[in-house]
Amino acid sequence: MPREITDRDAILSSLKSLELTSELFIEQNGKLKNANDLQVIVEGKENASGKKVGPYVRLLAYDSGEPIMRQGEWGGNTFYLSVNGALDVYIADDGEQRKISRLQPGTCFGEMAVLAGVERNATVIVPKHETATVLEITRPALRLLRKLPKFGQVLDETYRAHGLGRVLEDLTREGGIASDEIVRNLRDLGKFMVYGKHHVLCQEGTPIQNIILIKSGWIRRVRGVPLDPASTGIAVGMGQTIGVDFLGTGNCLGLEGAKQSETWKYTASVMARTEVLEIPIAALTANPALRDRIVAGFASFSTADDNPPALESVKDLRALAAAEKEITTGIVDGANLLVMDMDLCVRCGNCSLACHKVHGQSRLLRRGINIVRPVSIGSERTQHVLSPQVCMHCKDPECLTGCPTGAIFRDPRGYVDIDPATCIGCFDCATQCPYDAISMVPRTGGNGETAVTFDLLGTLKKTFSLSRLPEPLPLTPADDVVAIKCNLCEHTPLNPPGARRQAYSCEENCPTGALLRVDPVKYFTEVESTQGLIFKDQTQAFGRNIHKSDPLAKILHLGGAAVILLAGVAAIWGLAARGFDGVLAGSWLTMRWATGLIGLFGVAVVMTYPLRKEVYRRRAGALRYWMLVHVYIGALAGLILMLHAGAHTGGILTTLLYIAFDVVIASGLFGVAAYVVAPRIMTSIEGEPLLIEDLAARRKELKKELAEIVKQSEGWLREEIEERVIKRFLTFAFLLRQVVRREPLTALLAEAREPFKERITRLTTTEERTLLLNAVETAVTLRRVDALICLHKALRVWIAPHVISTSLMLGLMIVHVVQVVYFAVK
Repeated sequence: MPREITDRDAILSSLKSLELTSELFIEQNGKLKNANDLQVIVEGKENASGKKVGPYVRLLAYDSGEPIMRQGEWGGNTFYLSVNGALDVYIADDGEQRKISRLQPGTCFGEMAVLAGVERNATVIVPKHETATVLEITRPALRLLRKLPKFGQVLDETYRAHGLGRVLEDLTREGGIASDEIVRNLRDLGKFMVYGKHHVLCQEGTPIQNIILIKSGWIRRVRGVPLDPASTGIAVGMGQTIGVDFLGTGNCLGLEGAKQSETWKYTASVMARTEVLEIPIAALTANPALRDRIVAGFASFSTADDNPPALESVKDLRALAAAEKEITTGIVDGANLLVMDMDLCVRCGNCSLACHKVHGQSRLLRRGINIVRPVSIGSERTQHVLSPQVCMHCKDPECLTGCPTGAIFRDPRGYVDIDPATCIGCFDCATQCPYDAISMVPRTGGNGETAVTFDLLGTLKKTFSLSRLPEPLPLTPADDVVAIKCNLCEHTPLNPPGARRQAYSCEENCPTGALLRVDPVKYFTEVESTQGLIFKDQTQAFGRNIHKSDPLAKILHLGGAAVILLAGVAAIWGLAARGFDGVLAGSWLTMRWATGLIGLFGVAVVMTYPLRKEVYRRRAGALRYWMLVHVYIGALAGLILMLHAGAHTGGILTTLLYIAFDVVIASGLFGVAAYVVAPRIMTSIEGEPLLIEDLAARRKELKKELAEIVKQSEGWLREEIEERVIKRFLTFAFLLRQVVRREPLTALLAEAREPFKERITRLTTTEERTLLLNAVETAVTLRRVDALICLHKALRVWIAPHVISTSLMLGLMIVHVVQVVYFAVK
């Protein structure tokens, strides 16, 4: 174990002795120019909110043979500067450690794990019979040290050299370019570059001067129209001269210009942070053999054509538009993306509740980025996917790079997490996250999770109170708070040590399978098709994409239907052949007893579903499968018990039992129908998915706007609005039309304005015409919101009668069973 040297003067002396950090001690007007940065790095300092940031450096002394870092380790939060003593560098080669170099004092090492988010690529050890002293520097110091010209330059050069090495290594391993000569030439000729969003790589009509190989990131190619790199949206219907496509990792541009002089047939711009390898064509001209090998090798794995396809020839423009939104919003660059199929989502909120049960507060909000895409390229079916406001574990996370204490880190699987013990609640990560996936909550303990307590009286008051609950007071950086976000349910009973698969409480507790954690590039096939054959990320293994194929659900559907059919036929045949009191062969059972016992067993199985719904903090099987069992066994029990009852209901208790039972069956069937139909209607008319709270607030705004319009109107105009507009659109028939015809709101508004065009021309002033037009649009929009609210309520309205009648049925059934057993024994 290294020995930490805590002497402040020794740390300052070490920093001053190294060329890379000596600029921290530059004086200006008799004072240190970087005094504040130096203090934060060495000692730490309180920020404006009284929270301490830093220190970011430790001086460590290592003895002979001690390793400083090991190949394959995940050390994405620290890098090192050698102060005294040489260090040996080893890499694993066929199971053995091979020494490749020796680092001299003043060398920076380990920085690529921090900059590129990769594992340590070598082992660094103190040589035998020697000692060494190194500075261990944490990630947040980079923000301060990169301002130093020398340090920034060395860091940039190191990153580029390492990036070039990684590209050549991947080309050798995956691309089939295995010749040492080619790799050596590419190392001399190639230039590894990193470009930011909107950078233009090439311009249509200009000479091709470089072969451009995409190592990571996304490119937009446009042909036939001037390109605004910051623009979004695809121009359609402009003829065969217009071409657009998107390219990802592993594709190559400019190969057509390698053997003969050519100009770019398109303009290419960067859509997100992109790393490329650029090879000057002029340098290849002098070596035709090398040029031909490179062109042939690159062409073997690049899927890009020399020209983007014309829009009119694109197989599915919906897929192209979806791919653009998925790339520009950045969701395809998540290491672990949460998606919700809104055609399956029943808006029950169980995902947020499950998150709250596990972590003490919900880290999931059903607002976010909405994607409308074909189920598969060329398919007529459309899927509405929501990426909610929850951490997607970005490959280049802004929260991680901006954390002043290093509390945010990346684990060995590439996932991003927060150490609550190190977090100072500065709000930096919450404000920097572009997806609003980080929340600040009051700190209640060492784990940063709020304690969950049960207050029966308080719960009852909240449940039955009609008053609006008070809003929580806003938090400020001065409060004792901690940052929280989705940590994929790590360190919870859901994921015990040795678990074969990762489990997520939100996904496990979705009753319809709408919610899923995915690798976005594989899930969105329209994006996966833009990639070449190499450089693909080897991400964490995910479970089956149940939105595409769910074999277990199919088995349960087929098995459930078959069991209901066979059991129903068998029961009817038995009753027809033997009657209710006929004894079954070889037993004492009659058909009445048999059907009663089978029905009773079915009811017992059905009642395991509400028990499973209360299990959140441990694995108990996906709720969606429990739901299917609940539905099919419930239907089976219902059929058998109806046959058990026969044509006569008996006494008053038995009659009440069957009435309660009928209500249970009817409400359950209504619930199943609502779960299947309502979400699909909602996605077709709502546009962006909205919470019921958002709809209620929007309805209130629209009603206020309409009342204000009526108030501002006078005479004939007021009568027109009250008698023709309001009575025309705020009717049940127009409400029903929203659900039945499912017209887009824009088309509905255009049709609604049409009958009033002649009346608008009668009005003398622009203000009056505007009022009438606004009244029409507001009334129509209000009815659309009303329709969505009704659909939300339809998903819940059956629950209360279903639960109440089930409780009544169980009570009466117990009385009935006791009664039957009593008389049977007697």
